[in-house]
Amino acid sequence: MVKSLFPRRFLSILAGSMIMVFSFTSGAFCQAAGADEASFHNQRGMEYFKKGFYDHAPKNQLGAAERNYELAVKEFQTAIARDSSNIEAHRNLARLYHVQRNFTDAADEYQKVTVLAPNDLDSYINLALALIELKRIDDAIRALEDAKMHTSDPKALETLDSYLTKVRVYQGKEVK
Repeated sequence: MVKSLFPRRFLSILAGSMIMVFSFTSGAFCQAAGADEASFHNQRGMEYFKKGFYDHAPKNQLGAAERNYELAVKEFQTAIARDSSNIEAHRNLARLYHVQRNFTDAADEYQKVTVLAPNDLDSYINLALALIELKRIDDAIRALEDAKMHTSDPKALETLDSYLTKVRVYQGKEVK
């Protein structure tokens, strides 16, 4: 029997370490591949969206526009499935739902964007608009108030206050 230069315990530790390194490396690679794949699907979704919105809708080709929108929805959803933190895919899906007048899903997606990118004031405003369409005025006011918590820019705060005033007037509340 040939005696090994290295004790079994050392070889076990070395093998375990190599497996861990390969696991982390392949995990990081898979994560990066998932992000790249998400970007690819988001880009394809935008191509379908633009085709429907700019090529078909203005020509009143509503069936063709809707087919492109549905393909875009699938691409955005695939992007999100590959990388759930892909802000652009959530934002693009929300915009598309808004164009389709699917305000419930638009509000859900804009809400996700506000969680992933809390300083994105436009997403709070778009969330509020979707909520207004759903007659959820108190929730729209809360979204605009939340937006104010994420900026110190005087111009942005002034704009948000003007939107809040308009929403409260729309709601029929007395503005204080």
